Amino acid sequence: MSYFIDLVIVGLSIGMVYALVALGISLIYSGLDVVHFAHGEIYMLGAFIGLWIFKTFHLPFPLVLLGSMILTGLVGMFIERVFYRRILRGGGGYTVGGMAMVICGFGMSIVLQNVAFLIWGPRAVPFPVSYGMPVELGNITLPAAYVWIVAAALLLMAALHLFLKHTRLGLAVRAVAGNKEIAYLMGINVPMTISVIFGVACALGAAAGVLVGPINYVYVLMGLGILIKAFAAAVIGGFGSLPGAVLGGLLVGVIESLGAGYLSGSYKDIYAFILLIFVLMVRPAGLFGVLAKVKA
Repeated sequence: MSYFIDLVIVGLSIGMVYALVALGISLIYSGLDVVHFAHGEIYMLGAFIGLWIFKTFHLPFPLVLLGSMILTGLVGMFIERVFYRRILRGGGGYTVGGMAMVICGFGMSIVLQNVAFLIWGPRAVPFPVSYGMPVELGNITLPAAYVWIVAAALLLMAALHLFLKHTRLGLAVRAVAGNKEIAYLMGINVPMTISVIFGVACALGAAAGVLVGPINYVYVLMGLGILIKAFAAAVIGGFGSLPGAVLGGLLVGVIESLGAGYLSGSYKDIYAFILLIFVLMVRPAGLFGVLAKVKA
C-alpha cells in the first residue's frame, strides 16, 4: 500500500505539471477556437528564462517562478500580437484561423526551438535549485520537490479561478470565450482580451517549466513530450474546459505513474494515450466536454 501511495503522489505531482500546460492550451482554445501547437516550446522557454533569472539575479525560487511567468507571458503576448493576429484578423478583431493557424503554430514551434538553440545551445543544463529536505507524512517520506510542485500548482490554479470569476478583465475573458462577436458589440476590447488570454496561458506554461526544471534538466526539446501529454490531458478532460484540463492532467499523471510502477517504465509514454482512447470510447467529448449540435 505504501508503494501504491508513493506512485499516486508522484503521479499527482507530475499530473499538476501536465494540468498547468493543459490549462494554457484549453484557455487559448476557449478564446480563439484554435489549438496552440507551440505551447510546448513556451514551456521550454519559461524554464530557460527561469534558469537565466536564477543565475543572473540569484533570487529566491518563488521570485524566479514569478519573474519567468511575467516575462514568458509578455513573450506570448508579443507572439500573438505580431504573428497570430495577422492570421486570425476578422470581424470583431478575430475569426477562426483554420489550417493557417495550425501551420503557424507548428512554424512558431520550430522558430522558438531554434532561437533557444542559438541562445542556450543544444546541451541539457541543470537547474541548480534545492527544494529542501524531504517531507514526512506518517510513514511516507516525500521529496520536497513534489510538495512544492503540488502547492505551487494549486496556488496558481486558485489565482486563475479568482481572476476569471472576480475581476473585470477575467469577466471579459469569459465573455470573449463565449462569443467574440457579442463581446465586441458589448464594448469589450476583443483583441486586447485575446492578448491577455495568450499572456496568461503562456505564463502557466512557463510556471510548469520552472517547477520541473530543478528535478530535471532544461534542454531545447523538452517541450515536445509535455505538449503531447498536455494535449491528451486536455482532450480527456474535454477540450476547452478548464476544470477538465486539470482533471485530465491529474489522470494522465497518475495513470502514467501507476503503469510505470506496476507494468513497465519503458512504455510509460503510451499509458496516457490508452487512457485517452478509453475515455473517447465512453465519452467522445471528454469528461467535461459538451457535444454541440449544429444544424446544417
